Amino acid sequence: MSVAEVACRAISMVVTLALAQRLGRAGYGRVEFSFNVVFWLVLLVREGLDVIATREIARHPRLIRPLVNHILAIRGCLAAALLTGLVAVGVACFSEPTERLILALYGLMLLTTAIGLDFVYRGLERMGLVAVSLLIRTAIYAVGVGLLVSDASRIAWVPICLVGGELCGIALVWGFYVRSHGLPRPTLRASRAMRTIIRRGRPVYLIQISQAVIGSADLLVVGVLSQWADVGLYGAPHRVVSAVLTFGIIFRQVVFPMLARTWRSSASEGRKALDGMVRVLMLGLLPVAVGASVLAEPLIALLLGPEYRGAGLLLAVGAWRIPLLTLAFLYQTALIALNREAAGVRMLIGAAILVAPLTAALRLQFGLVGASASVVVVGLTLTACGYRRLAVEGRAPAWHHHLGPPLLASAAMVPACLLLARWHVLPAVAGGAAAYLLVLAALKALPMAEIRTLLRGRG
Repeated sequence: MSVAEVACRAISMVVTLALAQRLGRAGYGRVEFSFNVVFWLVLLVREGLDVIATREIARHPRLIRPLVNHILAIRGCLAAALLTGLVAVGVACFSEPTERLILALYGLMLLTTAIGLDFVYRGLERMGLVAVSLLIRTAIYAVGVGLLVSDASRIAWVPICLVGGELCGIALVWGFYVRSHGLPRPTLRASRAMRTIIRRGRPVYLIQISQAVIGSADLLVVGVLSQWADVGLYGAPHRVVSAVLTFGIIFRQVVFPMLARTWRSSASEGRKALDGMVRVLMLGLLPVAVGASVLAEPLIALLLGPEYRGAGLLLAVGAWRIPLLTLAFLYQTALIALNREAAGVRMLIGAAILVAPLTAALRLQFGLVGASASVVVVGLTLTACGYRRLAVEGRAPAWHHHLGPPLLASAAMVPACLLLARWHVLPAVAGGAAAYLLVLAALKALPMAEIRTLLRGRG
């Protein structure tokens, strides 16, 4: 499943880069802003319920039908209400018909999300079906955009292709479900046990929503305070950084069972496991942030073209969200594995409340780069708070042991990148990576033992 997720994210990234060039800064700003508004609402419909339903189905497969019936009813009512409100807000706030249409078309994702049944097959561990469904959705979206969206005059086809792909992938899952369990019968009436199951999802719901807010609130604030061209300029590097952050999500999904299992055995085993995970992350993500900062301008020129000149600084600053937010969210995952999710929820909610006003203040004071820096500040604060809480529990990793080798290797990587960038950015990326790995090998800091442990833990 992780392979399919990575492939789909990579395809979506290619589509995003193509859209940024075909639509121009203003057109891309419109679709990026509308997508992120709807993305928040989609999380309200999906998150929490899906996670808790997946867990309960994995434990008790006999609950599939009552869970599906109740969740479809809840999500359907919520999606209909949110879509109605979204259309009304779009009519009130947007003056151009095209902007209203784009927002309304993206809003249809609320309905496709409401009828999704992926959680059933995640709980049954039939991940192959979910992976195929995900690939179908992404492929239809990519092909549709490639064939139908040639310039900004065809901008409305972007959400149409996305929603169409979602419907086709969902239809595949529904076909399997109906053959196995019959047609669902949505109902808002639920037994006491069902209500208890749904109530247990609240902490998970808050965690997922807070993490999404921290990662995307800055773009919405920029959208409110800026012209569409500036939103596009900000949104393109923002999407690149978000795509890399996806690997952190997959990493946490892989390591969570291992953390829960090792800390159930002993504190020392849990601390050792977390140490290894932090070491792997720092060795992998610090050079990404350093390399993106050093090569930001030529990378933007290669990926987005001359119209996005000036986005290099935004990428250079925003790239530091990658190690900081990934590490911060890993610490929250560790707290959940320790059954200390209440502490993690409080920290995440506090950060989610802070990010929007901080972004607005820094955007008004320092421009777009200030908005990008705001998330870096929040990520650094959240990382420090998570580490402190783990230290209180006696489970904090020895972070100072893990920063030395990647920092030294990254310092050696910088001159190689700058020298090779005189010819082209791709040799600079390859040469920088080679220099980094050579220094790590010389320091005997390659994390082969930790990687083998993670792979065994996943298996």
